[in-house]
Amino acid sequence: MDIGNIRKRYRNKEDIFSSTLTPVQFFKQWYLEAEKKVSEPNAFALSTSYKGVPSSRMMLLKNFSASFTFYTNISSRKGRDIVINKNASMLFWWKEIQRQVRIEGELFELSKATVKKYFYSRPIDSQIGALSSNQSSKIISYEMLVNEFAKNKLKFKNRRIPFPENWTGFQLRPTTIEFWQGGENRLHQRIEYRKNKNKWKSRILAP
Repeated sequence: MDIGNIRKRYRNKEDIFSSTLTPVQFFKQWYLEAEKKVSEPNAFALSTSYKGVPSSRMMLLKNFSASFTFYTNISSRKGRDIVINKNASMLFWWKEIQRQVRIEGELFELSKATVKKYFYSRPIDSQIGALSSNQSSKIISYEMLVNEFAKNKLKFKNRRIPFPENWTGFQLRPTTIEFWQGGENRLHQRIEYRKNKNKWKSRILAP
C-alpha cells in the first residue's frame, strides 16, 4: 500500500534556540504545555537493545527531575535487555503541539523501598494485574491470564497484595536531550544538548 502522499503541514512557532533554560528545565516547560493539549503527555517510546538488536515499546513516565523514572517487570524483554545493556533512549511525541523530545542516557535501578512505595500507590486492580502477569512470557491463552487475575482478585480480597519480586523501576540519567519543533516546508527546529563533565553544551541540528 503506497502511503507516500500522506503529509502533515506544520506551522512556524517562535524559535527554540534562544532559551536560557537548562535542558531539564526546558523539558519541564514543554511538558507543562503538553499537559494542556496532549491526551497522554507522559507516554514515551523506550528503546533498549541486546547484542545490537534494538526493541521499542510505549511506556509511561512516572517522575522527572534531573533523571526520568519508569517502572517495569525485570523479567520482561526490556528488563532482560537492561540487565545486559544499561544504555537506553526515550522518545516523547506530542503531535497536538508539534513537538518531540529525544532523551538518551544510562539506566540505574531504583531501591526496593522506592519501588514498593510506588507499587502500593497504584490502584488495587493494577497491583493484581502486575502480580498475575509474568510480562513477556509465553501464555497458553489470554483467557488463562484473565482467570488468573480473577483468582487473585478473589484470593486477596480485603488483604494486602503480595509485592511481586520481579517488579522494579529505573531512572534514566540523561547524557543527551534533543528538542524538535515542527516548522513550515519541513524546516523543523532542532537543538541538541550533550552533557560533558556535568556541563550541558548545545548545538543546532539540521532537520
